[in-house]
Amino acid sequence: MKKLIVYDLDGTLAESKASLDTEMSALLHDLLGIVKAAVISGGDWPQFEKQVLSNLPHDQRLVNLSILPTCGTKFYQYTEDWKKIYSEDFTADEKEKIISSLKKATGVAGFQGRKSLGRGD
Repeated sequence: MKKLIVYDLDGTLAESKASLDTEMSALLHDLLGIVKAAVISGGDWPQFEKQVLSNLPHDQRLVNLSILPTCGTKFYQYTEDWKKIYSEDFTADEKEKIISSLKKATGVAGFQGRKSLGRGD
């Protein structure tokens, strides 16, 4: 028997950026009564709260669910409440170096990009 089942959120458990539907919520809840599961996505914690957790019963089965936001660079587990186990965040210097390098490379390539709405730098 499998010990852990890992799912991508968008396009697997739910339509992209949509909440789990009633059937999927029930299936995932039933699964958590049998085996541990994890859900990974590129979105951050608030996306998981809205799309997944708000649609699952708030009961002891949540101890079998792990949440992996931002492509697994963060890890949350449930005991009596949700707790962040780790978060691999860039330092301010790392972030600035990455942004500066991307701007320089796109400038050299002659690429004229447009800024994404709602995401910040």
